[in-house]
Amino acid sequence: MIAAFAGTPRFGALVLDSLIRSRHEIVVVFTQPDRPSGRGLGPRQSPVKELALAQGLRVEQPESISSPETIALLGELGAEVLTIAAFGQILKQPLLDAILCINVHGSLLPRYRGAAPVERAIMKGEHETGVSIMKVLLALDSGEVYRRQSVPIEDRDDAGAIYEKLARAGGEALVATLDEMEAGRLRGEPQDESLVTYAEKITPADRRIDWSRQAREIINQVRALSPHIGAYTAAGEMSLKIWRAGAVSPDLEGSQSRGPGDVVISGQRLFVLCGDGFLELLEVQPQGKRRMSGAEFLRGYRRLIESSGRFR
Repeated sequence: MIAAFAGTPRFGALVLDSLIRSRHEIVVVFTQPDRPSGRGLGPRQSPVKELALAQGLRVEQPESISSPETIALLGELGAEVLTIAAFGQILKQPLLDAILCINVHGSLLPRYRGAAPVERAIMKGEHETGVSIMKVLLALDSGEVYRRQSVPIEDRDDAGAIYEKLARAGGEALVATLDEMEAGRLRGEPQDESLVTYAEKITPADRRIDWSRQAREIINQVRALSPHIGAYTAAGEMSLKIWRAGAVSPDLEGSQSRGPGDVVISGQRLFVLCGDGFLELLEVQPQGKRRMSGAEFLRGYRRLIESSGRFR
């Protein structure tokens, strides 16, 4: 197949890598325009752009991939399909009318349509997710599905680990879909609308920890928002991101806790009372500082933690 590709972050780069290693021809790679990044706010190339340039592929960075200029370019290059993985723009109808667009979506559709399928699946405590190769329509994630591939969610997996698994599975599934298309065997399956669920965009409310919830629910929240967003709490006037946490026994020796959010220090270990027991903070990040272990955090902030006595 003669294919174009559109993607931007590491997820897209991993999918693109699978496509590069296939027998299919990539005539152009689209990615988002370079954005200011770092302390100097200099332009930074996306992971997809870095990989594409390293492989000698043509790279285009349109403000709108649905522009007449982009549509004309796809025609000039003879592209038969536009493959998409975490590109970051909504495709408009003129582009969808001009070329078949297929997307690597990070869920087992029709479940978890929307912006945050990985994060929402982990928050819900799911033990399985996957990728769906689907036809792009104007309506959100509603197109027919060409292929699904399941991926397990292990207890220690955070969102970063699941994105890696899904990107590799998605690359394999995308190549297999193009193989079937080339052979004339591609068949799509309509989604069952009665089974649709939505994965809404992560909001500030989703990030704030409610210590009255059960420990497992809070751990799932932390895992879902790590390592890219961050669940957070506050001690006194200081905001604290929680990157890793683990549940411990409902009873903690030496604890005189009163309610959810109360802090217990045991040696170099920091615990917080939840709705059904204690949570140990394993990796945290104080506001304006780097990430650090719970023990390292205690060495620098023990007095603050002891004086506040609780997280809120």
